Amino acid sequence: MGSTPAFEDALIPITVALHLSQSTRELGLISLFSWIVLKLLGRIRFQLRQSAPKDTWLSWCVVLALVLLQARNIILREDYRGPVMFLLIGSGLLIGSQLTQRQWRVLLAWMGLAIAPIALFFAAQLSATGDWSLQNLFDLYYASVQRSMGSINRLATLTTFLTLAAWYSSTQARSPWWKGLHLTLTACGYWVVLGTDSRMAILAVPLAIGLPWLILRVQHRLTQRQCVLSLLGVGGLLGAAAWSVIAPDIGSDTMRVRMASCWIRRGMLKSGERLWMGSGYDTSGLREACESVRPGLSFGHAHNTLAQIAGNHGVLGLIVLLALTGLILQGLWRQRRTDSTPLSWSPWDATTWSEISLGLNLALLGCALATTVQEFSPVNQLLIGLVAGAACVNPEESRIQA
Repeated sequence: MGSTPAFEDALIPITVALHLSQSTRELGLISLFSWIVLKLLGRIRFQLRQSAPKDTWLSWCVVLALVLLQARNIILREDYRGPVMFLLIGSGLLIGSQLTQRQWRVLLAWMGLAIAPIALFFAAQLSATGDWSLQNLFDLYYASVQRSMGSINRLATLTTFLTLAAWYSSTQARSPWWKGLHLTLTACGYWVVLGTDSRMAILAVPLAIGLPWLILRVQHRLTQRQCVLSLLGVGGLLGAAAWSVIAPDIGSDTMRVRMASCWIRRGMLKSGERLWMGSGYDTSGLREACESVRPGLSFGHAHNTLAQIAGNHGVLGLIVLLALTGLILQGLWRQRRTDSTPLSWSPWDATTWSEISLGLNLALLGCALATTVQEFSPVNQLLIGLVAGAACVNPEESRIQA
């Protein structure tokens, strides 16, 4: 951060690659842990070089100490529902909020490159079987990756963020070769997304790219009334397209809404104590209580981030979640484009930081509404924090530091 080199960002694709196998997951967690520590150390060094106030750099030292004290839990633990989950998200948030736009561009490029090991892994597996269907990709995930990464929604969430990173890297690249590389990675990432059969991810990627692009392009070209009518029309078309994806499996969505409702009722509304503090990290009781929603195949989680936080952490957890949401919204509003010059329609000529940040956080919102986004995967937990931190980047400070 500051003026430190970003060589440590190469650990991101390494971390993702190592998480594709149960036998190398621990090495992947060491890589993830190392990235966090190096980023925190870089920020502390930058604060010291800038002669920052003692309480500023000391607070970063405290965060680093907490991460170091939890090294064993981060690297070796099997259950990712404990408090370390929020330490990883919080670390990502702090680091992401302090990166400059130039440093974010470097990080996005490395995140985009992380698609390569995923795509190559599945391409090799599909080639070996001779069946290149998306259904076979889905089946191969559960046969060879699920034990390391969790349910296939973990891969869908991860690939959503990485695909967006590759897309936005293509819009920022100056060389045609780099543009082509990142566009290829974007296509590979969306191919994997399709293979996960996650309707959330299938919709999140085009919506997160398309909506910010459209909003910022019509902003100073049309009158306020024309903008509203245009957005309503586009919203209707997108809604129809989304319904065509959702409708064939609407029964599954109904069941998930019932699961989320049960999680809140049994986890948060059962007693006064649970109202404030929820049922805690142990979800075995909630799994049992909500078994009737999906007999014999209980998710073990709420399939909705709001319901999961409510059930596990009660009103206090919801207050924290709403505070984080408010922080993200405030950051996105501060990053909004105030220049009245119309942007070029081509995304490769005029994609601004506000568009990138808005797109990433729209995808995060979609993932959070459709699944328990923070569950199990430490890679996703870090990315949740980073994406939220992208909304907190100060555009003016970024230009000065860059």
